[in-house]
Amino acid sequence: MESSQSQPRRFMAKRRRRAKPDAEIVLICNPRAGGRWKELAGILDSEEARFARRIVTDSVEDIAAALDDLGHDAKLLCIYGGDGTIQRVLDRLAPGAPDEVHLALLGGGTMNVTSRWCGLSRQPVKNFRYLVRAYRSGNLLLKEVPVLEVTMGDLFHRGFTFGMGPIVRLLDVYERGPKGKVAAAGLAARALSATLLKWPGDLERIIQPMEADVEIDGEALSYRQFVALFANVTGQINPGVEPFAGERTRDSFHTAAYAVNAREMAMALPLLIRGWLPVDANALLSPATLLARRKNGPDRRTLPSDPRYVNQIAHHLQIHTDEPLYTLDGEVLPTRSKTISVELGPSLKLAVGPTATS
Repeated sequence: MESSQSQPRRFMAKRRRRAKPDAEIVLICNPRAGGRWKELAGILDSEEARFARRIVTDSVEDIAAALDDLGHDAKLLCIYGGDGTIQRVLDRLAPGAPDEVHLALLGGGTMNVTSRWCGLSRQPVKNFRYLVRAYRSGNLLLKEVPVLEVTMGDLFHRGFTFGMGPIVRLLDVYERGPKGKVAAAGLAARALSATLLKWPGDLERIIQPMEADVEIDGEALSYRQFVALFANVTGQINPGVEPFAGERTRDSFHTAAYAVNAREMAMALPLLIRGWLPVDANALLSPATLLARRKNGPDRRTLPSDPRYVNQIAHHLQIHTDEPLYTLDGEVLPTRSKTISVELGPSLKLAVGPTATS
């Protein structure tokens, strides 16, 4: 029978044992994403963090160097950061990423659009704990998703959503100012005022349509001034904003382009974000339209859509423009060439949560 004096020593020995980090699980953190240090601390203090090798960067500029040291044993790369952080990871990881590397998007930024689309809409620490537990138990679910490859000369970037036009200019104004829901709502209100009242003047200039020659699958669009131009692989631009009408195939992506002014865009926006095609007002009173409505009833699907709005599936998008900015997954980037090419890049395996969309 053991003496009572040996029991405390055994207890202390057990407490000194620590789980060794699993070389297959890597946690890369950008704590400056949204300035959410408290949320990152919750992840690092969690029980599941003991099983992950941690890489903490000082800024998004350090992500490339951090991924160079990822190692061949990595199987699950958990990313704490916003959509801009994810975009930097895609740039570096996608060209030579082995098939067995899975990306887990924890959130931690301002919008977290892609992580929410993957069903990881809870707090980052809860997302992290769920993913690590699912991976270690062999129950992690994956979704294979291609990324867009945006090429300008010999430079390329990768992401899930590409965009150009006045909306991107407004996003740039937001990124250079105060962050948060209040600041975003205030900027939206000012933009709407500039659209309807042409005040304030600085924003009224920013929301002017961009000029561009656009080709989709080699076919040139008939218009040169666009208030919005998007390409996307997930079907979602922002939470609740799913403007694409068609179903994407495995080797294609969504495109949308609207050749109207900002006022018309603002009026149609509630319909556009739900994937409804704007109606062609000039064709409403044509004999063919009246006959179709008489035959089919007031079904919106029988109404002619505005020809200035293109919403279709594409394999290649080419843009010739002097527009200085574009966005990839919320990250505002400068254009490096007057000719921009968008097509599908490699497919990646994304870890999904319990509320993932199909």
